[in-house]
This record gives sequence, C-alpha cells and structure tokens, in this order.
Amino acid sequence: MASQTNLKPKKNTFFDNLEKIKPDFYLTDQLEKYRDDEFYPKKKQDEEKPKRKREFNLFNYQQYYENELINRQIKELTQLIKQEIEIVKKSNSSLLQQVADIEKITLEPILKKPGVYHVRFLEIVLNILRQLRAKISESKTWLSALMSKKKRRGSLFAIRSKKMGTQYSLSQELQLTRAVQ
Repeated sequence: MASQTNLKPKKNTFFDNLEKIKPDFYLTDQLEKYRDDEFYPKKKQDEEKPKRKREFNLFNYQQYYENELINRQIKELTQLIKQEIEIVKKSNSSLLQQVADIEKITLEPILKKPGVYHVRFLEIVLNILRQLRAKISESKTWLSALMSKKKRRGSLFAIRSKKMGTQYSLSQELQLTRAVQ
C-alpha cells in the first residue's frame, strides 16, 4: 500500500500556484517598471520649447490695395462723374431729373470699407453719362440737320400740289416714297 500512496498525483490548484509566485511578478509591478524615466522621460517644457521670433509684415499688398488704391480710384471716378454731370446739365435742361438721380446715387458717401464693387459701379455710371452726352450731341446734330433741310425745301409737297394739282398729290410714285420715309 505504501507504493500506492506514492503514485497518487498531487493536485495543484490555482491558489497553490499563486502562493509560489513572488509578489514582484504581478502584472502591476511589471507595469511600474516601465513607467520609469528610462522608458518615458519627462518632458522639460521650458528647456525644449524654442523661442519664437515675433513676425510682422513690412508690406501687405492686399491691405494696400483695399485701403489706398480703391479709395483713390473712387475719388477719381467721383470727380469725373461730377464733371460729366455739369456738362450734361449745361448742354440740355430736359434731362435734369435723370441727371439729378444719377448725382444722388453716385455722390452719396461711400461705406467705410469700399470694395471693387463700388469702383465697377462708378465706372458703369461714368460710361452711361458719357454715352448720354454723346447721344445728346448726336441728336442735336440730327435735329438741326433735319430742321435746316426742312427750312430749305419748305413744304415741297404743298408747293408742287398747288402747281400740279391732284395728279401730283395722288400719284403712286409719290405715295411710295412718302410711305418709306
């Protein structure tokens, strides 16, 4: 029987194994080893942070364009528009109401920060005024030409119809030419 007792296998339980393991092999202890400064050195914020130099712009074209050039263009265009308005006022008094409306629109104070839109708008208004002035002078030329032609010929139709009678006034050739005009 003694031999049978030696042959019995020892039952190793989980708790028996835990007792055999030393406390320095626990998982938390192993993790603490890796928290050392060797593996993860502490950041030295003051020493590692490079000192930045302050940057500034000597010249910013976008800002110069928005502040200086656009304002200068707007001033020039408003001066040209004022001159055109005065010329149109002197040339024809029948268009004074329309010119007065244009004058109100263009010569109102412009916003604090004018843009390219304002410049383009004033350029369009200036072109309209120039075309208006050209059409006024052109229409005056045509009107004076027609008036002088009418004065020269008088009423040619009335003179000839008195001479020739109804034969002239009812002729088909004359009716065709008068219908075209």
